[in-house]
Amino acid sequence: MQRDTGAEMGSADRTVLSGSPSLTTMRAGRRERHLAFAVIVLSTLVFAAVAPFARVPLAKMPVFIPVYESALMINDLITSLILFGQFAQQRSRAILVLACGYLFDGLLIVPHALTFPGLFTPTGLLGAGSQTTAWLYMFWHGGFPLFVMAYVALQEGACRVGMPPRRLLSAWEAVRAAVAVVSMVGACTLLATVGQDLLPSIMDGNGYTPMMKFVVSTVWALSLAALCVLWRKRPPVVLNLWLMVVMCAWLFDIALSAVLNTGRFDLGFYAGRIYGFMAASFVLGVLLLETSGLYSRLAQTNVALEVQTRRLEDDVRETVAARQRSEEAARKIGVSGQHEP
Repeated sequence: MQRDTGAEMGSADRTVLSGSPSLTTMRAGRRERHLAFAVIVLSTLVFAAVAPFARVPLAKMPVFIPVYESALMINDLITSLILFGQFAQQRSRAILVLACGYLFDGLLIVPHALTFPGLFTPTGLLGAGSQTTAWLYMFWHGGFPLFVMAYVALQEGACRVGMPPRRLLSAWEAVRAAVAVVSMVGACTLLATVGQDLLPSIMDGNGYTPMMKFVVSTVWALSLAALCVLWRKRPPVVLNLWLMVVMCAWLFDIALSAVLNTGRFDLGFYAGRIYGFMAASFVLGVLLLETSGLYSRLAQTNVALEVQTRRLEDDVRETVAARQRSEEAARKIGVSGQHEP
């Protein structure tokens, strides 16, 4: 295996599994694994402490929704943009699918916020009904795990030995994929607004109907399946490791804000949103750190090359000077030999 001497992020055992160094090809180092494990353990302990009180009612603050979801949308869209940039370099189908997953998340947050009851109008904008926001939440939290599982499946397909190499995707195919995601978001929004009567009722005011248990259990199971798919892929690369942390936070988000609580604006509702923000921030943070680390390593490499170039130039000048001195000495010896009787 090729050793990546520069991309450490504090780890001494990170290796490049294939291709050029990137978050999708570098194996997670020991310290990164320990850090991710510590984050999961801490998140689990906080979840265990909060879960028994998830039904405690708290103050109703509708203004919390646009603030929280604006931050969430910005995080997801920036993450998607960086992943599209990674795709532009690698032309990887897996990276393209994951970028589309974050794009799907970021865009679907917009109708979810606009249709939230009591925020802009009593029933929400876009012709929303009493079930619209809840179903958009389910589409949002059920769709992203599907993108993650597709990402892992495409990774495994690209790594199979003996398989013929696939044609590299073009930038236009990335544009088409983004347009398809926008269409999916539009379809989900239309189904939850115009076609809301086609969907079963899962909300009763700010509380839940019995059907909610089945729907949210399915969404939660999709997140668990995505976590298991990531876990079984060995050895873990950096991006997959932090996606596992994301899916753990995603599970806690759904459990607190849609399973263990009784409805909107209780402790579980607010605590789940905190986990949702954490889930949106992990991969973005790693991508930003890795990008800044890449520029730092490039700068260090450039300085090292300049120093090496100057040393080579000095060596060349010294060699040329020494050769000139030798030739001059040889000429002097030849001239003195010609004058001897």
